[in-house]
Amino acid sequence: MNLSERFVGRIGSPQDEAGSSIIEFIMLAVLVLIPVVYFILGVAAVQAAAYASLGAADQAARMYVLSGEDLGEGERAARSEAAAALALADFGISPAETQISMSCPTGTCEDDGDLVAFTVEVRVPVPLVPDIGSWHSTLVTVASTSTQVQAG
Repeated sequence: MNLSERFVGRIGSPQDEAGSSIIEFIMLAVLVLIPVVYFILGVAAVQAAAYASLGAADQAARMYVLSGEDLGEGERAARSEAAAALALADFGISPAETQISMSCPTGTCEDDGDLVAFTVEVRVPVPLVPDIGSWHSTLVTVASTSTQVQAG
């Protein structure tokens, strides 16, 4: 028995390995691609929540400041929250995942020069993980604040 015959006898013939590279490629692709796709879904959800909360807070503050003076404070706040809810709905974020709050750092929000601030918090759920009972899966909470000056 010569050297080449012993070598082939130990490692096997090339025909014994036929088709195994496809199986290895598929397994490696599954093991690598699934976590990468899941990571991309999570980052996309956080980015959408960031854009949505920023737009909603900005629209709510503008709506409050630019509403007519003939409307009461409660009516203006309700319209501002409705505008914020519409901005959030454009990004597919439900009202159950959000909290909208209004504050007046200076004054009463009704006088000229008063600051009106709206803060929108969005709870970003973990992708592909459902809520079970009262337990809510939360990846991160994104908050944005927009402040406008009340002008008469």
